[in-house]
Amino acid sequence: MRFSKLSAALCCLPLAALAAGAGQGGDRLVYADFETVKDGRPLSNAGGTVQIISYQERPTLESRFKGAAGTNAPELVRLSKDDPNRAAAFDYELQAPNQYAGVGLEVGAKAGEGGKPSALDVSGYKDLMMQLYVTGVESVRVEFVSRGQGMNLSTGYPQLTFKVRPGLNTYKVPLKSLSQPSWAEVKVSPKELLKKLTAVNIFAFCDQCKPTKGTVVVDNLVFQN
Repeated sequence: MRFSKLSAALCCLPLAALAAGAGQGGDRLVYADFETVKDGRPLSNAGGTVQIISYQERPTLESRFKGAAGTNAPELVRLSKDDPNRAAAFDYELQAPNQYAGVGLEVGAKAGEGGKPSALDVSGYKDLMMQLYVTGVESVRVEFVSRGQGMNLSTGYPQLTFKVRPGLNTYKVPLKSLSQPSWAEVKVSPKELLKKLTAVNIFAFCDQCKPTKGTVVVDNLVFQN
C-alpha cells in the first residue's frame, strides 16, 4: 500500500483509537508522537533521531524500504483528512531466500550529545503503549536498545514479539515480559537496560523468509504505569 492511500484505509477508524498518546504526567511518558520535526525529519519527543533501519542474512538480498523521498527518515502521514495528528510510515520489502531479515523504525530516546546517544531512564514504567498499522507480516518485534552506556551489547537486545491485527490498533508491551534472544552472547538485565535506554526499534521481520512487501505506520509511543 502506498502512503497516498493510507488516509483512505484508515479514515473510518474511531478517533478514540488515537487517544493513547494524549497528555502526559507522572505515571506516563510520551516517548514519541511524531509531531516534533526538524529539517523535515521527525524526532522523538526528547529530540532523538527517528530513522528506518534494516538487516538481512544475505548481503546480496538486501531488505528494502521507502520512507521520505531520498532519506532514511519515515514519511509523515495523516491518519484521516480531518485530523492534524501525524504518524511515521514506511514501505518495506523482505527478500528470499534469507534465514532472517527485517526493516524497522528506530526511535531514539533523546538528542545526542557530542556525537554519542543520550539515554532515558524508563525503568519506572510498567508498559509501552503504541499504535501500529502493519501489512505484509503477521507479527512485529519491539526491541529496547542501549548504546554507549556501558551495557556492552551490540546485538541481542531485550525484545518482545507479538502478532498484529488488521487495521490501526493500540498494543501494550509489558516491560516485565522483555527477554533477550537465546543466541545473545552477552546477558543483561532488561530492568538495568531500561535505566539507560537510547532507542526503541519496531521491526517487520521474517525468519526462513518468503518474499514479502508491506507498510508499517507507527504512532504514539507512550510509557505508562
